[in-house]
Amino acid sequence: MPAVWALAASTVLIAVGLAGYYAVRATSWAVMTDELQVVRLAESIAGRLSPVPHIHGAYYGALSQLYPLLLAPFFGTLSAPAAETAAHALNVVLLPSAAWPAFLLARSVTGSRAAASAAAVLTAVTPWLVLTSTLLTENAAYPAFVWAIYLCHRTLAAASARNDALALGGLMLAFFARTQLLVLAVALPLVLLVHAGPRRAVRSHPLLAGVYMVGFVVAAALFWNGSLDAVVGNYALPFSGDLLPDGLWASAASHLVHVVVGCSVLPFVLAAAWVPLTLARRGSTAAHAFAALFAVVVPLLTLEVASFDLRFTPDAFNQDRYLFYLAPLFAVGTAAALVSCGAFVRLVACSAAVFGVFAWFVLQFSAYDDERVIFWAAPAAAVHAALPGEGFQLLSAALLLGGALVLLRHVPWLALPAVSAVVAALGVAQVVYVYERYADPAMTRPPKVALGRDWIDRAVPGSQSVALVPAPRDTADYWWEAEIWNKQADRVLRVNGGPTFSPFPTDDVTVDFDHGLLRGSQPSDFLVLSGGERRFDLVEVGRLVDDRSLKLVQVERPYRLDWATRGVTPDGWTVAGRRATLRFYSHGERERRRIDVVLAASSRAALPLKFTLQSARRAKGGSVDPAGARPPVRFDLCVPARGFVDLTLLTSGAVRIPDGRRVGLHLDRISSTPAGACQPAQVSSR
Repeated sequence: MPAVWALAASTVLIAVGLAGYYAVRATSWAVMTDELQVVRLAESIAGRLSPVPHIHGAYYGALSQLYPLLLAPFFGTLSAPAAETAAHALNVVLLPSAAWPAFLLARSVTGSRAAASAAAVLTAVTPWLVLTSTLLTENAAYPAFVWAIYLCHRTLAAASARNDALALGGLMLAFFARTQLLVLAVALPLVLLVHAGPRRAVRSHPLLAGVYMVGFVVAAALFWNGSLDAVVGNYALPFSGDLLPDGLWASAASHLVHVVVGCSVLPFVLAAAWVPLTLARRGSTAAHAFAALFAVVVPLLTLEVASFDLRFTPDAFNQDRYLFYLAPLFAVGTAAALVSCGAFVRLVACSAAVFGVFAWFVLQFSAYDDERVIFWAAPAAAVHAALPGEGFQLLSAALLLGGALVLLRHVPWLALPAVSAVVAALGVAQVVYVYERYADPAMTRPPKVALGRDWIDRAVPGSQSVALVPAPRDTADYWWEAEIWNKQADRVLRVNGGPTFSPFPTDDVTVDFDHGLLRGSQPSDFLVLSGGERRFDLVEVGRLVDDRSLKLVQVERPYRLDWATRGVTPDGWTVAGRRATLRFYSHGERERRRIDVVLAASSRAALPLKFTLQSARRAKGGSVDPAGARPPVRFDLCVPARGFVDLTLLTSGAVRIPDGRRVGLHLDRISSTPAGACQPAQVSSR
């Protein structure tokens, strides 16, 4: 027994060491806004001491709270960059820890400690180990899934009220690890029907039957009232609508191929061959229960993932990270196949049939002609770029299968360790390839703002709240990084209904052009503004950081405008023939301002673009060459007390820029600085 546990422990340690070498090096993010959501939820749990999900101070229906709950101590006590490193260190233990419930499950199914150790090996070492470099819920959902399968198997193999309660607890654990795994709650009654039949299932599992009956009534009532989101939160949309879209079966086959290839083919073929033989033979209760689980969960989860990707993933891209939960099922199934005492000829025949179907799937539905590599979405598919082609894969898989069956026939004691070693080695090779080729370069790239990742938290005293104010057509990366690496950046202002680059709750404000104010929520005295903001600028109490792309300023509430524009696009382009207004405000005494306006033209302009900029007393005109910027056009204006003064801008000529819009000149910069007292002759607009 100690030797078996040592082997299982060493397997986890190998996976931990491999993942840890790369994961703790990560200093960036892979996928937004998924990782930002995890961070914000972890910070909310730490700050509110409650698992109820909140982001930006408002409830947010992300119910996959297990992983944020595990990370909350880090994000509650450490800086955001340090907490990220600690989270990655936890990941390298957490995700491979699925080996332990896989060990217990395989031992229950086979009664063999050697088979259990093999299942642990094949569960821990897969291409999806690269996900430890990310802050994605899969890191907790993978072991939670295997624990749920193990607990469901316990009650299937040995019915009792206690085991029923444990199975329900496992289903809850999986659900709160990842809402997608609600599919297990749908699968369990179907598995019971396959394993025990309807009468015996109800008679042997009264607790399960009662809970499911109540759950069905509640779910039906919520669905009827359109309140399904009360149960599944933001997953209400994926769980509704057309669940069987066109192309579902082909997409399901394609998804399954990607996961099977990622698992090195052999575990799937042997497991899928063993399952029908076990269901038909009905020998061991534990083996039959697992075969029923495999027969229901594998197709159901595959169809769920294929349906989601077809409906919600851009270009229906296959995200095999949603389906890698099948790897432990393949691992346990293949271990069972290699230690079972069933008829060898039948296993060979079934293996040949399964391999034939798989080969057809590969040739018809593999979708490997899609050369996009998204390592965090499809780690298994990322490896395919290094392989010669489908023919090579099928030939290699056939040789592996043939070798495994020959060993099983002639040297049966060697088949299990040999298969485990070969498949584990292939898993390690895939992991290292994806890390070296894709994950490590992406996850160690420098931040967008070269001031240190937590530059906002370091600049703002204490724990005061900071609000982000994105501008239209900004690069989203700047705002994502400002929020994910800075715990104090806990609010986002949406101006005039513009974009915020994340789906989370916002504080809405509008530009009051007449009175020079931002109307609406005023959550913070510290704001991060875009260097490309051309709709308005705020009166600052102080400027803490200015990186040109972003600036951190302190303001007073209510938010007062220094200047605002009208008649230009949100990102600062004029429109030919349309008069634009630049308005400058005073919120105190009458004062003289020096106004500088820098205009630029697109490189796509064929000729210089003309403009006229005028105040109430004078006008200035000129032209801007293609791809050029004119030196500042300067006005000295007197702004009345608590009033405003306008400049009007008119451009002629238009050019079509890369996004398809026809525009004139661009407001590259607007500055307004005090210039002393107003002269008696100066006349203001108001």
